[in-house]
Amino acid sequence: MKRTFTAIALIAAIFVQQPANAQERVASTVPPEYESVVYTVQRVVGLLQDVTQRHASDPISNQILSISDRLSMSGPVTGGFRSNSSDEDLVAILKDVERELRSISRSLERRGEDNLAERLDEVLDDLEKAIDEAGSDTRIRRSSKDSYEIRKGSSKVKIISKDDDWWDEDNEWEKEDRKAHRFPNTDRWHSDASTYVGEFTHRWPFREQGIYRNIPAFRYNRVEGFFLGFARAPLDWSSYDRGRVFGQVGYALGLEDWRWEAGAETRLGRAYHNDDLDLKLGGSYHVNTNTNDLWKSSWAENTTAAALFKHDFFDYYQTEGWTAYAVARITHFAQLSAGFRADTYSSLSKEVNWSLFGGDDFRPNPGIVAGDMKSFVFSLEGGQVRSFNSHPSGMAFRLEAEIGQGLGGDFDFSRYLGDLRGYARLTRDAGLNLRLRGGFTEGTVPVQKAFTLGGTGSVRGYPQNIFLGSRMILANAELMLFDPDIFDFILDDVAVFGLFDAGWTNMSGQNEFSTDDTVSSAGFGVAFDDRTFRLEVAWPLKNMGTGMNPSLWLRIAPSF
Repeated sequence: MKRTFTAIALIAAIFVQQPANAQERVASTVPPEYESVVYTVQRVVGLLQDVTQRHASDPISNQILSISDRLSMSGPVTGGFRSNSSDEDLVAILKDVERELRSISRSLERRGEDNLAERLDEVLDDLEKAIDEAGSDTRIRRSSKDSYEIRKGSSKVKIISKDDDWWDEDNEWEKEDRKAHRFPNTDRWHSDASTYVGEFTHRWPFREQGIYRNIPAFRYNRVEGFFLGFARAPLDWSSYDRGRVFGQVGYALGLEDWRWEAGAETRLGRAYHNDDLDLKLGGSYHVNTNTNDLWKSSWAENTTAAALFKHDFFDYYQTEGWTAYAVARITHFAQLSAGFRADTYSSLSKEVNWSLFGGDDFRPNPGIVAGDMKSFVFSLEGGQVRSFNSHPSGMAFRLEAEIGQGLGGDFDFSRYLGDLRGYARLTRDAGLNLRLRGGFTEGTVPVQKAFTLGGTGSVRGYPQNIFLGSRMILANAELMLFDPDIFDFILDDVAVFGLFDAGWTNMSGQNEFSTDDTVSSAGFGVAFDDRTFRLEVAWPLKNMGTGMNPSLWLRIAPSF
């Protein structure tokens, strides 16, 4: 298995155009410009060993074997290619391998093997670049047991391989390549893991879903108590499946009621026919708990805070009804969604008051305006973010519109929302993270569709969700210093950061923005395990009748 994939990845190391006089070269004389790809090959081999060791007798291992079977007639003995005489299309081979490995990555993600999936995604990003550079009319031919010939036009190069040591006969390539992938003067490794829209939701900045509401099967909050159930997620863009039944069913112990959703999706594009353009159609019926606050925290963090310390960041209401939708992947960097909802809204009240370590009572869950709501929902989301949970860079945006005017039902309003996030690496060890979010409504908006600010995830330092309005503007900034010297000799993966939040709603009755009505806060924090595990201290900069005392929060998710 290892030899097969070494041979496959070997292709990526020598596919660029060669000078006409480069007729015969052995592994030790491959030019230095290939060293970064050599490093990628080493990571591919190591990752596949990890995968097969952890999943030696399950479908993932069988999927890896199927790649080998398609690329060779007799497995590793032949070096991984179909014959000794015929030329093979290099790009086609690499694309087949990439597609299979992306599917394996998604399988690992669904199994909770996040570390393996992220490492494999990093390698696949490099492999994708290799495919782009290979261009067209690039052929590979196995000429003897340990010899491969790559031809592109009239240029060709020959490389000799002996077992698995082709890249590292004298141990020099590995050292040189590792230097190229370290940051200067440090042992910390550069991570190129990219997340695109529509994939890996826990590594994508937006937890909201504009069309369907994906809720975990285990959670705890003040209106449901403990919810225990089973769930199956909808399709993702890299899934093998072209159709799927998804949903959730479970029992809310505090509410003493069942919550459930049943839906189905189908993808119209052919598998891997075009990675940048696809369409899926779906629909569902649900009786479930809903919140508009998912952008402030994650379900996992909210469950932990509620169960341990009696802090529930969300406000809730019940929806019962059906949804039909279409989601189009326009490019690798953007997706457009459109759907229709018919929901019946009803209030939920606080049903439990337990937490492991006690504390003050849960705050009441606010009541809503009950009734039937019919609306069209549209969302446009896109961007690219690298290493979201550690040292993020890139940008992401989300635009959403819910049009409910003139469609009947008990409500007649429309709601618009925009969210832009940018992550900039200022230096090797410093980063600036920014978020700008705003929204407004038209018509008579019910309280459950108004905007709330204050507390965790929005303007830190103030009580949770204390500011309410039909219009809202929010700005957040975090300046992060990674691996500061004060911690470097004690702990790894530590960052310190300063924070500033500012927000405005029209709760004063004035629809025009005014700096006098803006509330703001500032503070600092320490993040462990990159950005994931955080200790935040924030001071309110304006007394709104709630005092000027700082708030201290222990968080297990990035703020944005």
